[in-house]
Amino acid sequence: MNAPLPSATLMSGTDYRESLRRYTPNVFVDGRRVDSVADEPAFQPGINAIALTYDYALKKEYEPLMTAVQHTSGKRVNRLSHINTGSGDLLNKLEAVRLVCQETGCAQRYLTHDALNAIAQVSARIDDARGSTEHTARFHDYLHRVQDQDLTLGVAMTDAKGDRSRRPHEQANVDSYLHVVERNARGIVISGTKAIVTGAPYVHELLVMPCRNMGREDADFAVCCAVPLDAPGLTIVARPAGRPGEKLEHGDALFSRKYGQSTGVCMFDRVFVPWERVFYTGEWEHSGHLTYSYATHHRHSCIGARAGFGDLLIGAGALMCEANGFDPGKESHLREQMVELITITESFFACGVAASVYGKADEHCEVFMPDPVFSNIGKLLLATKIYDMHRIAHYVSGGLIVTLPGPDEDHNPETAARLSDVLRANPAIPYEQRIETARFIEDLTAGYQGGWYSVISLHGGGSPAAMKQEIWRNYPVGSKVELVERILERGIAADGSPAAAPHDPGRAITRNRQPGKCCDTGCTTPGQAVMVDLPASRRA
Repeated sequence: MNAPLPSATLMSGTDYRESLRRYTPNVFVDGRRVDSVADEPAFQPGINAIALTYDYALKKEYEPLMTAVQHTSGKRVNRLSHINTGSGDLLNKLEAVRLVCQETGCAQRYLTHDALNAIAQVSARIDDARGSTEHTARFHDYLHRVQDQDLTLGVAMTDAKGDRSRRPHEQANVDSYLHVVERNARGIVISGTKAIVTGAPYVHELLVMPCRNMGREDADFAVCCAVPLDAPGLTIVARPAGRPGEKLEHGDALFSRKYGQSTGVCMFDRVFVPWERVFYTGEWEHSGHLTYSYATHHRHSCIGARAGFGDLLIGAGALMCEANGFDPGKESHLREQMVELITITESFFACGVAASVYGKADEHCEVFMPDPVFSNIGKLLLATKIYDMHRIAHYVSGGLIVTLPGPDEDHNPETAARLSDVLRANPAIPYEQRIETARFIEDLTAGYQGGWYSVISLHGGGSPAAMKQEIWRNYPVGSKVELVERILERGIAADGSPAAAPHDPGRAITRNRQPGKCCDTGCTTPGQAVMVDLPASRRA
């Protein structure tokens, strides 16, 4: 019998909450300083969402999906801190993210995975350029500590940016971009501002990364390092996660009182970072590679996240049809809408699957990268189709979702009985269930949380313009042009048969030619694609 694999210490959700109490970060929310992040009501929906990623990794039925064996240590770790080495890893990460987001809407911790994989790539790239192993060794030391302690990391990537028309070194306020202000024998000192940091108040550490390609003059802004959340000089100004305990016109939100997401502005004022936590500094020529790698991993993960959100809308939409007395299988207009919602959700998820299957190892290391074209197409689809997803949920639900009396009326002796009588539709569905489903959809699509999901889907992981740029930059248009030119016999092979015109590397529309998939040189064999089966109860 084979001996069981060693395992990192995997925390439970309760352990995670307790671990936050060991940190004393300088955090503000709603205009006041937070005494204890773990006990702050405004952050509980976000903490609940991340806690679920810990609890699911300990569930026997989810263990094959939510954990993986880290090849550099041989230990079983949480998949959301694992380094991918094959298409199977990418597929299972995609499915794991969908699984946890089916419950939470957005589990947030997948950003840890995306950043670690990108830093692994840039560390190997720098080592290859220098003929060393220093950066990779330093990263692996950090990676194994994160995995052994089962930490959650935030990604401090997007700078405040200041005047968008100016590069970092040209800014009137130098702190609009994070930068190195001092280097010494012990480490570096950084100052500046990172904005839109997901989960900032309730992670263990921040991974500081550049948000753009840097030039030589921007070398001080080219820095990647890890900073504990309570590092001296770090201040986080956060927004509440979801709507916990808020008394609203329509009552407590059924979903966002339980799950949500905080983001924070992180201001660094001469924060010291020891060398063992510095992955690179000053290597401006590698910043674009890190940004590109992270964006590709993250957009791939976002596909799984929004597919989980789509699952919530599909289930709620079907429940609303039933509660209204309709069977979508018999009502063509409702069936068309539900099928469109299903098609949108599974179309961008299918792009994630394709990106996994056609992924390939980084040329400098074993990290497996999802295919950038399919990753960006999938993210572009979900970014722009989120509004259609909301529209469809509204269509199949009817206007009831935003015209309901407040839930207090359900307990008002003067109104409750009559409302229960007149607002019931399908006699087989109790009034309470119909109204509860309507308020659930309102919370997801027509209230504070719905608006947040729209914006974060549109701009999270980069704007649609950035995705379109990457699609055009990576798509093999040149191969398609040469295909047509061969058919038009604009080039003749030595044997007299039609051939492509001679390749001109200076020609704009044929510059990008991508071997692999279907091409003249044959298909690249992808990594073995193995997706772990979910338990029958979650195969929906």
